[in-house]
Amino acid sequence: MKSIVFGEQEHGRLEITVFGYERAASGDCYDDNWLSVEVSVSCGAFSGKFPAAFLTGELESFQTQLISLYQTLTGSARLETMEEQLQLEAVGDGLGHINISGKAQDQAGIGNMLFFKICIDQSQLQASVQSLVAAMSAFPVRA
Repeated sequence: MKSIVFGEQEHGRLEITVFGYERAASGDCYDDNWLSVEVSVSCGAFSGKFPAAFLTGELESFQTQLISLYQTLTGSARLETMEEQLQLEAVGDGLGHINISGKAQDQAGIGNMLFFKICIDQSQLQASVQSLVAAMSAFPVRA
């Protein structure tokens, strides 16, 4: 189990807990790369968590973009999941401030939606990148 964390509990926090692959490797590149996760969002008076499934490639792409954002502090990084249960966009202002806007849906396609915003700084972004790298090292894209 690995957690990918953005923000702090006091000011807004998003945590994606990766429990593992949904199934044992079978040689099917698509089926082999689904991860069982839990998404937890806490922003102001709003908080909740829900189970979801993400593809390893979605997180890998987000990791690449997030590392670039951390290195330059400008531009953006986007996470869009196939089942649309979580969408994130992290945008840097070039001064070390990162605004993360997101949409969470508790059930794929038919669930309730929460739109949220979390503001972090470059040191918090570094911790987020490290947590994402650790999760991807534990659960890499399977060929």
